[in-house]
Amino acid sequence: MAEINSPGMTTTQVLSLLPQPSNTAPPGVADSGSVGTQTQVYALANHTHASKARKDRLQSAADGTVTWTYPTPFGAGVVPRVVAVAEVPTGVTDVVNVQIVDTPTNVSCKLLVNRTQRSVVSLIGLTVLSVPSQPGVTWIHAVALEP
Repeated sequence: MAEINSPGMTTTQVLSLLPQPSNTAPPGVADSGSVGTQTQVYALANHTHASKARKDRLQSAADGTVTWTYPTPFGAGVVPRVVAVAEVPTGVTDVVNVQIVDTPTNVSCKLLVNRTQRSVVSLIGLTVLSVPSQPGVTWIHAVALEP
């Protein structure tokens, strides 16, 4: 290391005044930005921010039930906002919905697939809906967001 020539200060003293790399992970991505206030540390180029979202493609049981354990839990006490949609093959005309069962927790949530069969009564032009007893195995796309 090259010697720093600063009257009255040693090299160690001068180096101690320079910002140092942070040794903690950066905070999670926020809904709005803010200017940092720590002037004695800086972020390393390859740092990452924690996501406020968990996402997955899951398969339901034949009865339509799914328990989704998030790949990374949310903080203690966080109740995420969960949204899920069903994936259906081309040509399916049934209405397939996914509902959230109970309140999601910071580690998991329960989902239920409902499938409603549509049939048209051609004489009077009505659409008749009927719910089958088992929706069958269904792929679900789910997202959980930290509020």
